[in-house]
Amino acid sequence: MNRPPPFQFRSLAKGFTLVELMVTISVLAVLMAVGIPSFQGVIASSRVTTATNDFMATLAQARSNAIRRGGRVTVCKSADGASCVITGGWEQGWIMFNDDDHSAVNPSVGTGETITFSSPALTNGIVMIGNMNYVSFGADGLPKNMNGSGYFGTIRICSTVAALSDDKRARDLIINRTGRSLVERRTNIAATCPFP
Repeated sequence: MNRPPPFQFRSLAKGFTLVELMVTISVLAVLMAVGIPSFQGVIASSRVTTATNDFMATLAQARSNAIRRGGRVTVCKSADGASCVITGGWEQGWIMFNDDDHSAVNPSVGTGETITFSSPALTNGIVMIGNMNYVSFGADGLPKNMNGSGYFGTIRICSTVAALSDDKRARDLIINRTGRSLVERRTNIAATCPFP
């Protein structure tokens, strides 16, 4: 009778040599050195786009609300989410409120003026600088100053991240005389994102 040979343990594990491991680590280091700055630029560009879209959506909603309710709706800079400020940039946050007394300052408690939207402060190197402290829409959907005259301007939204090329660093959100918001990409701007 033939018996099968006894089971023999064979090592199936294979490994890397030290040289192979060092070459792999070197290639990985080169790829990371090239890829990480590009990835940071993509993230920063995405943040500029997101901030632009969020602010533009707030303005469109404010205009729509003003027409629908037949009364003034204002969007203003707000650091605390409850009152308007005239110092600093829009990156500190903003609020949208029914502005029945046409003050563009603060929603008046007890008068029915209510905050309908509040945006928190933006982070991660986003700066929003403009020549407007508030944007207020009348019942006709037109942007108006508090005295009723036309009020329009530009707000620049940009990133201070150095990894971005100039064509991806900033966008100008232009509020025109009809109340529509338009976005233009800006080029050749300084890293500090000044207003033109």
